[in-house]
Amino acid sequence: MRKPDSLVYGVGDLPPARVALLVAVQQVAFLSALLGVPGLAVISLGLDDAQFLNLAATTLFCSGFVLLLQGWGRFGIGAGLFYPLQCTTAALPAIVYASTSGLSLATSFTMVAVVGVFQLGFSFLITRLRGIFTVEVAGLAVFLIGVGLGQQGLVLVLDVSAGGGQGATQGAPTHLAIAALTLFTLVILHIYVRSRLRLFTNLIGLGIGLIASILAGQLDPRHLKLFTEAPLFDFPRPPLFGWDFSVGAIIPFAVTGILLSLTSMGVQTIAQRNNDRDWKAPDLPSIGRGLRAEGLMHLLAAFLNALPLVASGGAVALAAASGCTARVLAFWTGGLLILFSLMPKIMGFWLLLPNAVTGAMFLFLATFTTLNGVTLVASRVMDARKVVAIGMGFVTAIAYEPMRHVIEGQAPQLRLFTFSSFAVSLLVTVALLALFRIGVTRRVVRRFPASGASHDEVANYIEAEGGRWGARVDVVQRAAHVAWQALDLIGRDYVDPDKPQIEVTTRHNDILLDVILRYEGTAPALARRPPTAEELVEQPELAAQLTGYLLTRLAPDLRIQRVGSQWEIAFRLPV
Repeated sequence: MRKPDSLVYGVGDLPPARVALLVAVQQVAFLSALLGVPGLAVISLGLDDAQFLNLAATTLFCSGFVLLLQGWGRFGIGAGLFYPLQCTTAALPAIVYASTSGLSLATSFTMVAVVGVFQLGFSFLITRLRGIFTVEVAGLAVFLIGVGLGQQGLVLVLDVSAGGGQGATQGAPTHLAIAALTLFTLVILHIYVRSRLRLFTNLIGLGIGLIASILAGQLDPRHLKLFTEAPLFDFPRPPLFGWDFSVGAIIPFAVTGILLSLTSMGVQTIAQRNNDRDWKAPDLPSIGRGLRAEGLMHLLAAFLNALPLVASGGAVALAAASGCTARVLAFWTGGLLILFSLMPKIMGFWLLLPNAVTGAMFLFLATFTTLNGVTLVASRVMDARKVVAIGMGFVTAIAYEPMRHVIEGQAPQLRLFTFSSFAVSLLVTVALLALFRIGVTRRVVRRFPASGASHDEVANYIEAEGGRWGARVDVVQRAAHVAWQALDLIGRDYVDPDKPQIEVTTRHNDILLDVILRYEGTAPALARRPPTAEELVEQPELAAQLTGYLLTRLAPDLRIQRVGSQWEIAFRLPV
């Protein structure tokens, strides 16, 4: 694993304590700003301010706890990467659905354990079902999280009536000016600053936005009162609402568990990619360990009555944008989150951040998250099946909300699955991918003439099969080039003239792409060194030696063996 040039401190680096502390504070500022999601729960579930602080405390505690597990990474639990979990509106619909279906708050929050159980189960199945839960699906999940983050940011910036202490008419110019100032600061620091000051881009942006808001009188009086009256230390007394269980509520929480698992897969893939300049494919065992930590955290959340949490694409984007993704950051950030969960005054302070400032930060981070998701989707060759499945997910995510009430009115029983556009779009994609697996051939054979087969014919064949299997673009292109070179080599001098055909077989098992060439004739000699320029001039027939040498370099795992009456040249590439 090589550290990218964009990082100052990579996953295995140990930043100075003062740097780690400030970067952790920056992360906590972002994660605590998302306490607006528990605020939405307050409105949706009818909670008072005291219940809000307790709910925020238990949720922050769980967020810190899972970060410690992820950083620790022992006994098959924890990814060993820095990727925080956050509150999200994607996890809230299941809680609200349970509450609006007549279930008590005790039942609604106890059912969060179902999310944990399904994440634990998913962590063991992820390698077996990699053909369905693909990188493209993970990329779609990350994209949707980024879009949701951006939508939240736009609402906070443009909903001037909720932006501060002044009225919608009088405070609108100031509100928008503060948002523009915050966003401008974040962009300038990220693009033009090359010193270590860039590590604290978001912290500086939040600080400037908060100072401007104080000077302009844009602090929310309700939040200011909550901050003033909140005690410095307090210990929540779990469970906040009690414990209860309902079999009828299993499905929406199970769906939520699967959705959060897919999102985690995408976010962890982005975190792996951010830390490795030579990243090629997701490390699924590591992702499974990360999911197990999340599952255990959700079991704790059910015990404490905390909100479900999702892997934070925004926090991972923030870490990459600041240039510090060190694993030790998990301990600093997790420790601060646990400490602040016991300090209502601190939680109240983060709530003082005006909507204009928080919204600008959300918009800034959403750009990284959405593009990371698109990059993941585009990193694989996609055939017609993948195009339909992934494209339908994108279309459903955009078009579902306007039609939601119509669908639920005509088929209310579907609410168990259609309680959010996020859920519907991912379920549609996964269902289509599972359906389209029918008829996908894992082994394909094609015959080419020993002489006369063009490079385009070979490339089109390999690329078509790679697209069906979702192999990486660079792997497919490399396999096509190696296959063509091998065909050209053996077709010139090594094929039996009476049987001038070469059989090319491609096989795929979700991990490796195998290409096997079989023919009647003699075995080519693969040189260990390339011929020199002088040797090629004097002996033009050594061109075959050069081709053989290139084959061994392009496909190190290349072997030649005799099988029956045929010779077989086989090579494999990891996908």
